[in-house]
Amino acid sequence: MTEHLSSAQIVNYQRRNLAPAELLGVDDHLAECAECRRLIESTLNCDVAPLYADLAAESAVGPHLTFEQSAAYVDGLLTGEERRMINDHLASCAHCAPLTADLRAFRNVIAPELDREYRPQGAAEGPPPQTGWRDRIAAALPGLFQKIPLWVYATSALLLLAVAGWIATSLQTQLPIAQNTQTTTPSPSTDFASPAPEIAHVILRLNDGGSSLALDAQGRLAGVDQWPSEYRQMAQDALSKQRVARSPMLDGLSRPGSSLMGGDDDGRRFAVIEPAGKVMLTDRPTFKWTRLGGASGYVVEIYNAQFNLVASSPSLTGVSWTAPQLPRGQVYSWQVKAIREGPELIAPRPQAPQAKFRILDKAATAEIARARRDYASSHLLLGLLYARSGLLDEAEDEFRALQKANPDSSISEVLRKLKASVSGPRR
Repeated sequence: MTEHLSSAQIVNYQRRNLAPAELLGVDDHLAECAECRRLIESTLNCDVAPLYADLAAESAVGPHLTFEQSAAYVDGLLTGEERRMINDHLASCAHCAPLTADLRAFRNVIAPELDREYRPQGAAEGPPPQTGWRDRIAAALPGLFQKIPLWVYATSALLLLAVAGWIATSLQTQLPIAQNTQTTTPSPSTDFASPAPEIAHVILRLNDGGSSLALDAQGRLAGVDQWPSEYRQMAQDALSKQRVARSPMLDGLSRPGSSLMGGDDDGRRFAVIEPAGKVMLTDRPTFKWTRLGGASGYVVEIYNAQFNLVASSPSLTGVSWTAPQLPRGQVYSWQVKAIREGPELIAPRPQAPQAKFRILDKAATAEIARARRDYASSHLLLGLLYARSGLLDEAEDEFRALQKANPDSSISEVLRKLKASVSGPRR
């Protein structure tokens, strides 16, 4: 078969209506013709199809075995020098060896059926001619259909007639009911079209950046379907409990002061302001402290968790300084030295709590950046994300804006509690 397959052959091949001899001819053509194979290879749905395609694709490659050579080899039809050459090739070819092994496995699966003889009564007995498994498939197909008893065909036909009769009876029974339904006029007092019910037992409504949110008695929050499930659950928990859980990012950033915190007046007046006991979103924090009378300058020193100096300022005359970029995800402490005549003075004093802060890690920073972009109008969500990351100043600002958008007293009280749960850890 040198010409391309006709439309009828392609349709019959897809519907498996080809005669056995024609089917083998189409298969041989598909092994050689890439254009026809592309038309129908997506419809092949059998275990041997990928194997057939691989062997056919390689049939044009000189060093590899053709599909016909592999089929004849697994059928035992080759002898002498030709079989020895294929044995040598399979021993050294990593491509042909697994394909031939798969072809042999497929042949072994269908071999029991192919070895059965299907011949009319009175046919001459004798050993079948030595043929390949593809030829035996074609020879076996007509016998398979001939062996099916006639009562099977009769039973199938009766079953189809019974199903068709049942369907026709059902349609005739339902038709008058449908007609009566269309002609019946409902009474004016009957209302079959009831509106979709709103969320049952709504206990809280609030305006969040132009969106209306509603919390019901079961703790379900409506109006946030576009949020990820994690964010929806976080908002439901916060509004139901009327509080925000303390962020683990704040752990280790503050400690109680010592009972030995005495000192002179200068020591009490000279102190650090910020950052202290907080999480920072920026990786270039600005440090602030109080001015000390008589001081000619100040020097800021930043230490990591291992008390190694990581950055220091030049001599400063002002009371603020912005640090260079610091690595994220770490805890730092800092102090400021006052330069003056007499003994050196450092804030915070040794007996006072260390001024510690944390630079937010990269993952949490990226999550907040995405939320600012995708949910910029939601004060509730941004406030909860800030609070979860330990950014208490930012969270309090968002909850304050949410309070302003909801002046109702009952809602304002819930939001006040939310804001208070954020302000509490900082105080």
